[in-house]
Amino acid sequence: MHPRIFVPVAALLLAGLCACSDQDATTDSPYRITATIQDIMDAQIDPAADDVWNSVASIVTLAGIEERQPRTDEEWEAVRLKALLVTEGANLLAMPGRRVVAEGKPLDAEELAGEKPADIEKAIENNRAAFVRMAQGLHDAGLEVLAAIAAKSPQQLIDAGEKLDTACENCHSTFWYPNAPPLLEGYDSPSQPEPGKEGTK
Repeated sequence: MHPRIFVPVAALLLAGLCACSDQDATTDSPYRITATIQDIMDAQIDPAADDVWNSVASIVTLAGIEERQPRTDEEWEAVRLKALLVTEGANLLAMPGRRVVAEGKPLDAEELAGEKPADIEKAIENNRAAFVRMAQGLHDAGLEVLAAIAAKSPQQLIDAGEKLDTACENCHSTFWYPNAPPLLEGYDSPSQPEPGKEGTK
């Protein structure tokens, strides 16, 4: 092949490859989104978080009070794996392109005061930075849970679990049910009369 023919063809091919590469870089995502936000919550974050919260508890029975907590290395490791699911689940929530629920599907029936999925998605799109920050807050709370587990400290795990709960509710109250009535704080129930003194003055 004559060099004067080969050089222009090679340059054309190279330019075409570069253009395809640039196009792929801008249109293709490295992520392949399958599950919805609700799927991630139902399948991973909610059950794992429940296991973390329930790993330390005081159980009142007829036989007395049972102090539940991880005691063996194996039990602490089991809680650690659950904490990892919560912590990394926060990254899954923050991935761009994930729907709240599958198109045309409702929220879970047990969702209290839940907004319409389309309204939740719109709120997330309109304040994407806040949604990502809250997902990062969940991740940071998960790191504190992991630190408590590494220290094998039941009290530290309780404290970190409270921060985990706060991180969850911050996001829920902002995006999932923003129009729900606020929780009652500092509420004292009316005093009840002592037994046998009803109706006395």
